[in-house]
Amino acid sequence: MIVKLRISEHVKKRICDPTFASSPGTGELYGTICDGVPTVIGFARVLKQPAEAVTVDPDAAEKCAPADTPAPIQHSLPSGLDLIGWVKTGPYADPTDFLLKAGPDAFVTDNPVYLHYTGEPGADLQTFIFEQRKLQSVECVLFADEFLHREYYLLRLQCTLTLVCEQTEKSVCENAFRLRRQLGSGSVAFTVPAAAGVMLSDYAVTGIDKEESVEMLHAMVTAPKPEQDDGFGVAGGRVKAKKVPVSSKAPSGYRVIDFGLLIKKSKDEVDEKLRREACNVTIDRRNEAQTVKVPFQVDCLSMVHRTKKLDKCFDNMVESVDCSLGLIEAALLEQLRHQKRLYVSKCYHMLPRELGHFVTCVYPLGEEVSETDSFLERQRASMHKQFVLPLNRPYFRKGNAHRFGPSKVLINPHETLTVPHPEGRTAVVDGVYTYHHYMQDNFDDNGWGCAYRSLQTLVSWFNLQGYSSGPIPTHNDIQSCLVRLGDKQRPFIGSRQWIGSTEVSMCLSGLLGIDSRIMFVMHGSELASRGMELLQHFQQEGTPIMIGGGVLAHTILGVSMNAELGETKFLILDPHYTGPDELGPVLGKGWCAWKGGDFWDKVAHYNLCMPIRPKRL
Repeated sequence: MIVKLRISEHVKKRICDPTFASSPGTGELYGTICDGVPTVIGFARVLKQPAEAVTVDPDAAEKCAPADTPAPIQHSLPSGLDLIGWVKTGPYADPTDFLLKAGPDAFVTDNPVYLHYTGEPGADLQTFIFEQRKLQSVECVLFADEFLHREYYLLRLQCTLTLVCEQTEKSVCENAFRLRRQLGSGSVAFTVPAAAGVMLSDYAVTGIDKEESVEMLHAMVTAPKPEQDDGFGVAGGRVKAKKVPVSSKAPSGYRVIDFGLLIKKSKDEVDEKLRREACNVTIDRRNEAQTVKVPFQVDCLSMVHRTKKLDKCFDNMVESVDCSLGLIEAALLEQLRHQKRLYVSKCYHMLPRELGHFVTCVYPLGEEVSETDSFLERQRASMHKQFVLPLNRPYFRKGNAHRFGPSKVLINPHETLTVPHPEGRTAVVDGVYTYHHYMQDNFDDNGWGCAYRSLQTLVSWFNLQGYSSGPIPTHNDIQSCLVRLGDKQRPFIGSRQWIGSTEVSMCLSGLLGIDSRIMFVMHGSELASRGMELLQHFQQEGTPIMIGGGVLAHTILGVSMNAELGETKFLILDPHYTGPDELGPVLGKGWCAWKGGDFWDKVAHYNLCMPIRPKRL
């Protein structure tokens, strides 16, 4: 089969969502050309007017400051994802005139993609390519996240820059423009910290053959370091390096190559030219008393195909820095408009499961500006509407930021487990959590701390979903909270006393402001009969459940039911594990596994703490 168009499963699902498709609308399609085939990776609704801002509180519209003017949505996407087409919903109309006018804005292809969805019952997504000034109907192939993980790499650049300006919109714009011109002038180079000597510049690639691919650079970065040897088995001279083999193992997520930034400081003709041009954009009569230096953390992504040659990557990196600076500039302008001052700011990368690709947001660093601040809520709500995401849960809070690199604790160890009843009804925890168990953090709680560890797992879920922030509470923090709430006496702090599901619910309320429902089960033998209630909990709330009974506490992550067999199985995360944080022994020895009804003590009394997900973004 000759593939002429690829579309992400996430894109199709959101286009066909009634939230977008119920009325005539227009959306932008973002993607790339992969093996000569237009590949649609992202989709964003075109909002009609900035004043059409979305807010969780309808009455808040009266309190809104001047209409926001956010940066173009493309600045929030990784460099390499360009506008390649459009989608329209509602009654079909010949789009030729629209495409002829908009066509030049499709940056990566002369033949833009056009999709149409009527929204009528039983209708399917219509797919076209605009070729030779005519609309050609084509078949499309849907792809899942695994395709992107296999075919693309992310080049990530992190650095800190400083904007020197007055706290006025005019000064921010002019000096941000000056900084962007400097970084785009050929006076920068990009290093690879994990591969000494490798550098990409406008003129050359050093430390590795410029004809090598991004895939080979990643293999080089992740390969074990070559041994030092002087030829006699003694550490000394380096043996001749062998070519690094590319791994054939299927990746489980995006593969990232970290880069650093070098800025040329020496004076040459280019610097002088920049200085002369910069005089046209700086403030003539700068008031030194009002001049501020605003440091900000640039963290930008570039999405490139695995076969891309390294000498072609420099432009991608420059573009990613330029997009990031544009995003930061827009964020600083919004701070001035709504907060009347500038803050030290940082880029945060979000990877919502419903999108399948990264979205970058810029927020003030630290807690100086609360995430519940109205201007940040409006920004997030606008992004929810653009990306056609629900308004009752967060996707773009700081806590939602993707964690790059290895974690000290295991994240979602259940994900590789096979569902026991694929033909039945199954629901599992919705989101990301970390596994907490006995003996972690060099703290000996063996024999008494299982409920504390289950609570830590619950807190991690709320943190990683963006509902809360701050460190995972220690045993001492938990005990102090219960004393503060009046549930325990002061000698409880520092003790080795157990806690149960009621205390867990009190701590969730006292530490995070989270409400919980308590389910009482007289005997463990009855738990299987409560499977439908647990199924509904995971479908509606999606939060992990702490269960305590007898002298043990566990975390329930899901339930799988087969009505024909009359069998219910529970996905259990066991906090009694005392080994290292390695997936092999945790899964191999059943510390995270599906368990049958016989797992529970038939005569023990059980209480389940079932946290309720807050309805906010």
